[in-house]
Amino acid sequence: MRQILSTLLLLSALISGQTTHAGTALPLYDAEYRTKVSGIRITLTRSLTEEQGHYHLQQSGKAFLVKLKEESHFTVDGDQIIGDHFSYQLSGVTKRQREVHYDSSAGIIRSLRKKTWTEHPWSADVLDRLSQQEQMRLLLIRAEAPPERMALKVVDGPNIKLKRFELVEQATLDTLAGTLRTVQYRLIHDDPEERSSDTWLAIDHSFLMVRTEHEERGSKTVVEISQAVIDGRPLSADVASKN
Repeated sequence: MRQILSTLLLLSALISGQTTHAGTALPLYDAEYRTKVSGIRITLTRSLTEEQGHYHLQQSGKAFLVKLKEESHFTVDGDQIIGDHFSYQLSGVTKRQREVHYDSSAGIIRSLRKKTWTEHPWSADVLDRLSQQEQMRLLLIRAEAPPERMALKVVDGPNIKLKRFELVEQATLDTLAGTLRTVQYRLIHDDPEERSSDTWLAIDHSFLMVRTEHEERGSKTVVEISQAVIDGRPLSADVASKN
């Protein structure tokens, strides 16, 4: 059960053509991911929608008696995601709840973890556990070339952590949805010999996250995209990758 729970949390713990949908800074999508735990297949779903400049990112997963649901509401100002509200709920045999409220008028960010609220000074560049993945996409979409390094501030309870990512390579990757041209980033851990976290994003599909790998203490968990619709178009293998 503990391994299954860790898998459901993986997408939020890690990190998600450069043509954007008219009127939106971030291309919208519906995506499905698959992983296996102890030989049992688990499906995770994620979607990004937008209405009048307000984005709604949500993801969910279910395994046995555990359900995970996360939602992030935000706007976009230039190349920066501006948080509004984040909620995280784990229900079933295990229950957990987290929330983040951004109040720019009051100058505070309120974060709930382990039933305790913490206040932080408001800052436009502080993300939640889910919106950080869209911030990564946004930076890649706006960049002329994938940056060698990225740093994101993420609030979680009493802490605001600086997460640093380094570019590993650009390469084709075989996925359940076909062969895709990707860019790979690695989260820099304090103990890289014990833990590693890698994310692959599809270059020709608005840098949608297509694969994550997390390895810790000899155990590896892989989450891979199986299907998606981006700006109304089904995700398909890149033509350039087929040759």
